[in-house]
Amino acid sequence: MAMRLSVGGLRQLNKACVRVAVMEKGVTAVGRGMWKYTSRDLHTTTATPSYSKLPRLQHTISESYEQVEVSTAEWPYVERLLPYTTIPKPSSNPGEVTPSGWVAPSAQPGDYPYFVPRAASHMMPVYVEHEPILNRFVTRVKHVEGDIFALGEELQEHLTRLFPSKYIILRVHEPHQVIHIKGQFVGAVKEFLFKKGF
Repeated sequence: MAMRLSVGGLRQLNKACVRVAVMEKGVTAVGRGMWKYTSRDLHTTTATPSYSKLPRLQHTISESYEQVEVSTAEWPYVERLLPYTTIPKPSSNPGEVTPSGWVAPSAQPGDYPYFVPRAASHMMPVYVEHEPILNRFVTRVKHVEGDIFALGEELQEHLTRLFPSKYIILRVHEPHQVIHIKGQFVGAVKEFLFKKGF
């Protein structure tokens, strides 16, 4: 039979030692952390029963399930449920415009002194990024191969013709193969690259 214990208040002894005084039948607190037990000792019981007392479960496998058959005929049905590891290459012809508005690239390396390949998602690698600290937008053309300075000059001439009232600030970063344009010119840059066939 477990005893009911009442826990008294906490008292601080020395500077870092806290002792709990328990006053109950058969238990007496003596001094600093020293306990004197009478004839009735404390004992504890586990709240959960032992696993040995639980009934054992026996699983029986019918004879029909003992034989395993390996079949690959149904594998195409499983394969179509698996996610793609890469984005599949579109089957559109070069320069074809799909109903969604996506344009298939028609330019090949060597047509121009520079080349702008598509990203892994088969989209144009032209992005706009907001820099909140400087409160400005920057348009970036990434993954430019070949003569990146020639593309930068053509882009600056094209944007100057489209926006004569704006001063186009353009920076070519050759090691990173990126062109930075101050402002939001994603639509104009993509239209220029689409006309080139990229």
